[in-house]
Amino acid sequence: MPDVDCPEGDVTLTSQADVDAFVAAYPNCTAISGNLLIQIPGGSTDITDLSGLSGLSSVGGYLEIYNNPALTNLTGLSGLSSVGGYLSIESNDALTNLTGLSGLSSVGGHLSIYNNDALTDLTGLSGLSSVGGHLLIGYNDALTDLTGLSGLSSVGGDLAISNNPALTNLTGLSGLSSVG
Repeated sequence: MPDVDCPEGDVTLTSQADVDAFVAAYPNCTAISGNLLIQIPGGSTDITDLSGLSGLSSVGGYLEIYNNPALTNLTGLSGLSSVGGYLSIESNDALTNLTGLSGLSSVGGHLSIYNNDALTDLTGLSGLSSVGGHLLIGYNDALTDLTGLSGLSSVGGDLAISNNPALTNLTGLSGLSSVG
């Protein structure tokens, strides 16, 4: 049964005005049945604040946070516990941490963390226990450790960690017991 407090299908937020309008129109939205895209294809957004999305607990499809140069954190996604499809966090130049994702326990598809120049750690993913698809971490120039993944026990697909020049060890993956 669809969540009557949320729109049907996919939600695309391409600006801070879009985020604010979504929150105003759907203040009690907890579950998006389709995909949630926080991005603008081929351009960049002015999104800086996702706090209005804190009531969101699940995304049935994929969640894509892409090309948001002014976004410094994901604290507005603190209520999110599951993503049914893939989760992609890519090309967010000012994003320093993922602490807003601390409630996330599962990603049904791939988890991709790519090209986030200011991202120093993955601490916000400490509640994550499973990734159904591939886990891909690459081109994050400031990433120094993976300790945020200490709760991760299984990855259904490939595990690829590459081109993170400040990363010196894989200590955060000590809880990983299976990789597809």
